[in-house]
Amino acid sequence: MEVAVIVSTFERPGHLIRCLASLEAQRGVDGLFEVVVTDDGSRDTTLRLIADTARRVSFPLTFTTHRHDGFRLARCRNEGVAASTAPYLVFTDGDCILPPDHLRIHLAVRRPGRIVAGDCLRLDEAASARIDAAALRAGQFPDPLPPGERLRLGLKGLRAKLYEAARTPLRPRLSGNNIGVWRSDYEQVNGFDEQFVGWGLEDRDLQVRLERLGLRAWSILLRTAPVHLWHPAAPSFARNNEGTANLAYFQSLADRPTFCDDGLVKPATRPMIVPLAPATVRPVRRAA
Repeated sequence: MEVAVIVSTFERPGHLIRCLASLEAQRGVDGLFEVVVTDDGSRDTTLRLIADTARRVSFPLTFTTHRHDGFRLARCRNEGVAASTAPYLVFTDGDCILPPDHLRIHLAVRRPGRIVAGDCLRLDEAASARIDAAALRAGQFPDPLPPGERLRLGLKGLRAKLYEAARTPLRPRLSGNNIGVWRSDYEQVNGFDEQFVGWGLEDRDLQVRLERLGLRAWSILLRTAPVHLWHPAAPSFARNNEGTANLAYFQSLADRPTFCDDGLVKPATRPMIVPLAPATVRPVRRAA
């Protein structure tokens, strides 16, 4: 196994089924990837969807969850990593669908000392409703995508390459829907800081700490980008994180340690891994 795909989700099974369908259609990576759907405590049909999917797909599929207690994306991602085994990690969200070559490209561009940074194309509500899971499984990725979004992401990708050349700190920025990082590097900083609760800044904090190890962000935007399916904004969303507890916490950490205290390493009491099939159950060890 070469890569673990960590898919975060919470109570959007209609989006998640299309995300998983796009993973079924990945090309050139047969037998090379596992998927962990890491859930924030959904109380709907999400578990049933995952169990049905696990019986059909050819890749290992694991599901982690915990009691819902606010929007805890950092915790979800750490739990997903703890339930995986592959040496390379690709993060995305359950409201995104992945182009058929997405994982192949991530594997092709991984390098020691590199964090892969990307972003996504965003669909409106009407266009999102037209995306069909069966068509995705058959390899029919939506095309054409919105030209305005392609232009926006293309320009962002070009700026990212300028940032790379100039070695600008914290540029290009990590965005949780399209990150690639070596497990060994992720473990050195203890993963995402779980003190970030609610929307925003957990990915930027991770980047600060990874850069302190000497890693540099490399943009994948000109090569591949997920497509984000529309949904209403999260209740904790605030533009530029203005007035949020996460912003106050981020700003308080000017001298943050590289290894966060509340991250991947945890007591072994968390998370709950739901059995799907014998090949998909893995123990999670979060040592104190």
